[in-house]
Amino acid sequence: MGRGMSVQGLSDSRIQLIRLVCLLFATTSLVIGPWMMIDPASAWGSVGIQVEPGPFVQAIYGGAIMGEGVMFALAAIWPVRYLPLLQYLVVYKTFACLAGIAVLLRMESAPIGGWLVLAGWASAGLMAALVFPWKQWSSVEAWSGAPQVKP
Repeated sequence: MGRGMSVQGLSDSRIQLIRLVCLLFATTSLVIGPWMMIDPASAWGSVGIQVEPGPFVQAIYGGAIMGEGVMFALAAIWPVRYLPLLQYLVVYKTFACLAGIAVLLRMESAPIGGWLVLAGWASAGLMAALVFPWKQWSSVEAWSGAPQVKP
């Protein structure tokens, strides 16, 4: 991978790294999401988390994961255009982890799977934070093709 600048300050290698991370996020979401939609009790049960009968919330969460997977598949194709998804993931995973930690800490015997899920989510948020070009944040809007709006 070259060191040339392909987008006003982002190197080709940085864009390739972002593309690979988005591909990883897309792949995992598109594998886990359908399972969570079709059989949420089994999906969550596989990590030791029991769900109540009629797991509506768990199933629609599977749908959200599928949507995330599709968006990251698009980001793997057009990484610069979809850079804001990485910011979204940082914020989303942060609050999901905080909520999950609060629940697990209140349980008498928190399932190991719950901690593993949070570790996975935290690592995805951290990975997104590490590859997002924070130093060029002010340019991301222009790179994504969004119309420029003056405050």
